[in-house]
Amino acid sequence: YADLVALGKVSLVEVKGVTFCGKSDASNLNMSNTPWHHEVVQFTARLKEELDKLRAIRGEARVPRYGLACEHRHSCSVLLAREDQFLLATENETDAAGEEKKSAAASERRWHTWIDYEKFHALAMRRHAEPGFQFGVMDYTAEAPAWSVFGAEEEGFDPTDRRFFRKSKVPMYTKFREDGVPTHDWEGKALEEEEMRRLVKQMEEAVREAGGGDEASEVRKREEVQVIDPKLMFRGLTVVKKGA
Repeated sequence: YADLVALGKVSLVEVKGVTFCGKSDASNLNMSNTPWHHEVVQFTARLKEELDKLRAIRGEARVPRYGLACEHRHSCSVLLAREDQFLLATENETDAAGEEKKSAAASERRWHTWIDYEKFHALAMRRHAEPGFQFGVMDYTAEAPAWSVFGAEEEGFDPTDRRFFRKSKVPMYTKFREDGVPTHDWEGKALEEEEMRRLVKQMEEAVREAGGGDEASEVRKREEVQVIDPKLMFRGLTVVKKGA
């Protein structure tokens, strides 16, 4: 995959987990073939690493630099984007008097992977009126909202939308330590010490099985699924909301 991306010098690569749509005589795929979001994240990170290796060998002119730009947990997808095209420096802000404010933020680079549709349609209409006029993807980009950027707490969920959980399911844990051990339950309440000790023990066992943290395993639908990072073993778990 890295060779194909490098060959095309593609602008954007959306890595998306397959969605199980029910049993079909044309396919033997089932829920065990559907990846978790953290598995898609890990796959995309590995793809970026392979692209970095190719760039080190072939040079920046042949292999562009890519970065993890955006994610959408609900869609089980991660966006890999070219940094030279979409990771752009922010413009300097101005104060009340109209003076330019130079700060650390002025040189900060942010992802511009969204589409400015008004600008796109204006360019398309001009292209229709002037056949010789040309424009490219960088001419109609817009800055990606903070909640959509990879690594944001919202994980791609628009905070203005209301989130629904199928069959009253909610995340089993809502907050985690840096090492991935949960600290708060589905209601946002801090876990009791005894429960914390139990979870820490589970994490330690997973790390030992992973040989120090490189690989662990998770049981799903009676089949074993490989999980690269033990820190993610508690994320994605759900529980049926009480009283529902």
